[in-house]
This record gives sequence, C-alpha cells and structure tokens, in this order.
Amino acid sequence: MTFKMTPQVRLGFFVFATLLVLAYVTLRVSSTSLSPGGSYTLYLNVNEATGITKKTPVLVSGIQVGWVSDISLSNTNQAQLELKIKNSVKISKNVEARIKTIGFLGDTYVELFQRGAVAQGDELKEDSLIATASNSGDMNSIMGQVGAVAEDVKAITAVLREITVKNQQNLNSIIENMKALAENMNLMVARNMSNVDGTLDNLNVVTAKMRNGEGTVGKLLNDDETANKINESLDNLNGLLGGANKLRVDLGYHTEYLGNTAQFKNYVSLALKPKPDKYFLFEFVDDPAPDSKHSTVTSTITSGGTTSVVTEEKEKVDNDSFLVSAQLAKKFYDFTLRGGLIESSGGVGVDYDYGPVGMKFSAFDLETKHGEKPHLKAMGTVNVTKSVYLLGGMDDFLNKKQDPDWFMGAGVNITDDDIKSLFGLMSLKGN
Repeated sequence: MTFKMTPQVRLGFFVFATLLVLAYVTLRVSSTSLSPGGSYTLYLNVNEATGITKKTPVLVSGIQVGWVSDISLSNTNQAQLELKIKNSVKISKNVEARIKTIGFLGDTYVELFQRGAVAQGDELKEDSLIATASNSGDMNSIMGQVGAVAEDVKAITAVLREITVKNQQNLNSIIENMKALAENMNLMVARNMSNVDGTLDNLNVVTAKMRNGEGTVGKLLNDDETANKINESLDNLNGLLGGANKLRVDLGYHTEYLGNTAQFKNYVSLALKPKPDKYFLFEFVDDPAPDSKHSTVTSTITSGGTTSVVTEEKEKVDNDSFLVSAQLAKKFYDFTLRGGLIESSGGVGVDYDYGPVGMKFSAFDLETKHGEKPHLKAMGTVNVTKSVYLLGGMDDFLNKKQDPDWFMGAGVNITDDDIKSLFGLMSLKGN
C-alpha cells in the first residue's frame, strides 16, 4: 500500500507541528513552577496584603526569583504569604521584604532586599519565616498621607467658613465705608476738575518737549547710545540674578468635552515657579454644570394671628459658573503634591509625570454635612508635542445623583521660552 501526501495529510502535519510549537512556547513562558531546578518555600507575615494575589512576583535586585503561591491568615491575625523561591537563589537570614507597586496604578510585587553575597550556612532553609517586612515606598502609604492632608484642609476650610459667617456684619460695614469713600472721591474729583485739566495740559507740554528731545530727560530718552548702554546693563544684571532664582511663568489652556452633558468645560491656568520643584498654580474655570450648593433659608409665616419661623435647607445649582483655583504645589521626583482652593472649594491633589505621559488626581468640595460625597477627578494626559497634549478621564465618580461623567479634550501649555520665541519672531517681522 502506497502512502500519499495528500493536501489533507499535509494540513494535518502542519496543525500538529503548530500545536507542538505552541506547547513548547507555553511551557517556556508559564509560571516558574515549571522551570528547571525546582523551588523551596519561605513564609512572610505582613500587616497589609492589599493588591497581592497568587502568582504575585518576588524580585531580588529587579529580577524575578519566585512568586506568591498562597495567602492565608496567621495566628497573629497578619496576612501570611507563602513564597516559592528558585533553588538556585539563596536568601540570607537578615533579608528585608518590602511590598511595593509599579507606577501609580501598577501591579504589586514583593521585593527581597539583602546586602552582598550570602555566606555558607547563613541562608534560609525550607519553610523558614522572613523576619523583617515593610510597606515602604508603595502607593498605598502615599495615598494614606494624602488622605491625612485632605482631612487637615477640610478642617481649615471649615474654620475659614466659620470665621466668614461670624464676621459677616463687619464685612458689610467695610463695604458701606468703601462705598461712602468712593462717593467722597467722586465729589472731590468733580470739585477739582479744572485743576485736573490744567495738570493734564502741563503734562502734555512736558511730554511733547521730551518727545522732541528738549531738556535733559528728552535728550536721554532720544539718545540711542544711552539706550544701548542701559539695555546692556540690564542684560548683565539679569545674567547675575538669573538661574535657579529666576521666576518662571507658564500659561496654559485646556478644554474638556463632558460625555454625559455634551458640554465643554474650559480651564485657563497661570503657574508661577520661583523654584523648579515648587510653584503656585492659579486657574480660572468655566464650568457649565458645577456641584450643587446648600443654603439655609429662614421664612416668617403668619396665619390666624400666629407667627411662626420656618427654616429650610435648599439645594441650588448655578449653571455656567465661573470658578477659581489657587494651589501651592511641591514636586517629589515624578510626583507632585498640591493643595489649596480647587474650583472654589478646598481640596488636595497628586500628579504623576513620566516622560510624555501624565496622570492627575484631585479631591475637593469635601463638605459632607448634607450627605455629599467628595468631588473626585482622575485625568490622564499624553503630550503630542512639547506644548500640545491630549487628555481624558472621569469626573465626580462618587456622586450617586448622576452617572460618572467621562470627558476628553486637548490643551496647550506655553512656557517662558515659548513666550520669548514668540516675541522674537514678532520683532523680526517688524524689522
């Protein structure tokens, strides 16, 4: 009987060979439990195991040497992690385990930190317990600190609100005094209008003489050599006082298209940077649908000769409100912590920037007297050019009265260097 390589047989061989290749690749990239050499077991007790799952990697000097095989509750009510470590890797008895995360929203991993080589007889044996563990450097601890800052800002805004209410009468008196002062100034100007006109005429005569080069000041202003010397002196002074202590000014604008309301929310920002790692941020926000505000309304009702006072709480939304932000920001490596006034309400925020990609998180409007939820906003940005970027995210996603409002948009950021380049081009064009 002659065996023929029909197309069906060739196809069968091809499929079989493909399956063998896939099986080989799967075995190569599967969990390290299938790796040659086997593994041994160590245990680790931690106070917080949030984000840790089975197969969470275990790293030494950034290289994976094992994984978490099981998670259970120890007799001391701590989370006990069962670690599988490759037999080829020796772990010393003085090793320190750290729970860390990769990036702002990254995965959790276990890092084993040990100094130098492991001496003979100083390595941990099968089923040994790692004595030292910490959660230093992870995002959970950072967010915990941000939460504490938010509580402090909330307390400060409550005190400021109380001070404003107690001094409302004084503020009204100040406003009335300013109004009376303005009226007196108007009356004074009206009585002395003739003197003002005469003074303006004298100023016109003086400026005309200066423009024509008459007098010492006129010659000084119209002498090109003197002007050049003054400019040269200012350049030298600017070079002497410049550098790290020079104040930088950044201008920005971005718009957000709100997916649920099909409206646009606009931001104009001004950043004053006395130092590279510290700046003041001012924003002016045009919000078509801001958060609602509560107010207390007291009414007097007379019925049947009886007068009663009725007090009620009203919730009001001022559409197309103009909001203001004023924040102090401090940068720590790739993270920036900021706090102050966010969209006309106290709040805090944390930003993360790495190359062209950035993430921003803000928490503000922290009032909970009427059952409100804090206003949370998360936004991601991607730079298209040095000055232009795209953005997207979620806004007010704790508010149960509405669906989480997604948004997307674009923005532009103009630095000192951009402004200088722009004026340089305008000067060349004028010449």
